[in-house]
Amino acid sequence: MMKEDRVEIISKGLFLAVILFLSTVINLLIQRDIQHLKSIGTFLIPIILCYCLIGIFIRWIVYRNTLIKDGYHIFSGAAAIYWIFIFTAIIMFCAFLIPKFIRDIITVNVIILLLIWFLNYIYLKRIATELNSGIKHHSRVLIEDLPEKPQSEGRFIGEIENYCKRNNLSLDIIEYGIPSKIKMNNTMYVVKLGQYYDVMGGMVYTLEFHNIVSNK
Repeated sequence: MMKEDRVEIISKGLFLAVILFLSTVINLLIQRDIQHLKSIGTFLIPIILCYCLIGIFIRWIVYRNTLIKDGYHIFSGAAAIYWIFIFTAIIMFCAFLIPKFIRDIITVNVIILLLIWFLNYIYLKRIATELNSGIKHHSRVLIEDLPEKPQSEGRFIGEIENYCKRNNLSLDIIEYGIPSKIKMNNTMYVVKLGQYYDVMGGMVYTLEFHNIVSNK
């Protein structure tokens, strides 16, 4: 794991922790549960630390999941949805064994996590559709998301090769480097390293295939 990855995991985890903590406080304010608000105030530092650890752990799980690019794993594809329902069912079952105050907090936090996941999924899906759906008709630029930032020219070229293999495209490397010049399916492209921010504020790195004719 690179230093940049660790910083990203911690920063995203802390941001997620803030969202979960605020959702808990807001829920108690809405319910006018002054007694438990005072309890949170009494144990504020331990509670905040607990939320920080939970947020960082969740972001670490997401990071580990993105490292597995090829092949099947238990959290890939549609399996991820089933696991969400399984974990939710387990949490709901365990909720009967704990006080209602804690149960309500867990329920709110789970709902917030599912909402964040859903919004992030919709956001990325919309971007991918806008960037890639027009490639056959008008667009001269193709965008492909990367699981992490390539740390060298070799890794950058490797990502291009992986993309071509997955899509059964021919590939000739004309110029190595970042950016690179390639011929893909007998069409010339300049491939650049791009980036954008997802809905959670995280950096997503991309391959940008620019058709040379477009002069972009």
